[in-house]
Amino acid sequence: MSALLAGLTLLIIGDSHVTFKDSLLSILPEAYAQAGAKVVTYGVCSSTAADWVVPNSNNGCGAYQRVGTAPIGPATMTPTAPPPITSLIAQWHPDVVLVVLGDTMAAYGQKEISTNWADEQVKTLTMTLGNTACIWIGPTWGEYSPRYGKTDKRAQEMASFLKSEVAPCTYIDGTQLMTPGSPKTIDGVHLTGESYRVWGAGIVQQTMPVLEKLRKQ
Repeated sequence: MSALLAGLTLLIIGDSHVTFKDSLLSILPEAYAQAGAKVVTYGVCSSTAADWVVPNSNNGCGAYQRVGTAPIGPATMTPTAPPPITSLIAQWHPDVVLVVLGDTMAAYGQKEISTNWADEQVKTLTMTLGNTACIWIGPTWGEYSPRYGKTDKRAQEMASFLKSEVAPCTYIDGTQLMTPGSPKTIDGVHLTGESYRVWGAGIVQQTMPVLEKLRKQ
């Protein structure tokens, strides 16, 4: 274990990409804890940004809470609302909130992103975070499948949209961490374990300098 992030408490929240074993849930907490941080992770499948402010029970596709690097068990598969971010901040007192959200607001399969709706989603969360530092991880590439309709074009559009919307959060563009066509998926959106490891390594590489700077502050 290193001490680069010693004394830093990191709260990770997000959608299905941080909800299941062999996803980012298995990668990010280990990496940050190895660097000395205290890490708490909450994932709720299909959640959007505003769901973490005004909790909305989703369709029951999965939810999970992981404290530190505790062993990962099965996700809760009943309709579950994300815990309000205000209550999570009050409970864990994080120095930094790391948000992994984007795919659920990209309107895959529809003609265009509803930018007004997406802007409201993002701003609802960033404004509620208040003075808590935050890093926002945008979506990466996928593979087209009829189930979700994700395309590289729409993923790029969402990545670019988030870049201009998530301030004051630091933005990490997920499409810059892997090359188009390189991620392998199980359904067009959710990556294979190996591709999650590649994406996760890129996220850690890009976020560590930001986290180190925040820790020193």
